[in-house]
Amino acid sequence: MLRINKMIKKILIVSILLLNSLMLFSYTHIEVPIELSDELGSNYRLVFGVDEKATDTWDSLLGELNAPRFPPPKNTFHAAFEIFDSIRTMDLCWSYKDFRPIINTRQYYVLYNVKVYRGDGNLLIFKWNTLPKEIDSAKITDRDELIVIVDINLTGSKRSDTITNKYMNEYFIKVWYSNPLAVAEDGVDNKDFFVYPVPTDGDKLFINSNSNGFTYKIYSETGIEMISGKSEGDETELIISKLVKGIYFIVLNSGDKQVVKKLVRL
Repeated sequence: MLRINKMIKKILIVSILLLNSLMLFSYTHIEVPIELSDELGSNYRLVFGVDEKATDTWDSLLGELNAPRFPPPKNTFHAAFEIFDSIRTMDLCWSYKDFRPIINTRQYYVLYNVKVYRGDGNLLIFKWNTLPKEIDSAKITDRDELIVIVDINLTGSKRSDTITNKYMNEYFIKVWYSNPLAVAEDGVDNKDFFVYPVPTDGDKLFINSNSNGFTYKIYSETGIEMISGKSEGDETELIISKLVKGIYFIVLNSGDKQVVKKLVRL
């Protein structure tokens, strides 16, 4: 009987984790292509978005290029994202893709830095397709965020816009994302628990709670319990060095509150 009860408990745990994983995996990677061109026919295809494994620096595994910022010939059109390379050069580099981390809040915005060289053309033309439903709005602004140059239309038929100011060549693409995962944790507001850093390639994980005393259990995707414990205070530090790379789930309990969080080990 004890063995059957343990089996039933494990099945329930796996079912809960699989249900959460379906909700979590529905939002792990978003990419949006956008074309920048001039009136002479030169064009570049840039891709921006978010990814659960992305960082705010150069991510080679996501296809981000690390190209030196050498100005092209004077009459040549060029457009690229400027990304900070904290791994090799400790400086800005050029890339035609730019992915950022998914932030654990219901809505957030990301700034993507775009650098353009006009060449012989006078016009800068932005073209885009229908944006994903996870994007609430998107705008192209100057680097001071004072002027909205292009309001990327989400629902209408407009799919392009033109900038005539030849001397404005540095832009932000400012994108507001909605994060369904932020409210997909047993219906409990994220303010009850905060787990960081996620994703992580380090050996330490921190958990903050709004109340003193809580329990925690970390499970693999198959429902195997990897780490468990109890905190008497409102914060605890976990050593996760024994966890291999992959997806895990953290079940947190405090009084009558239970929250399931996702942990990505890089």
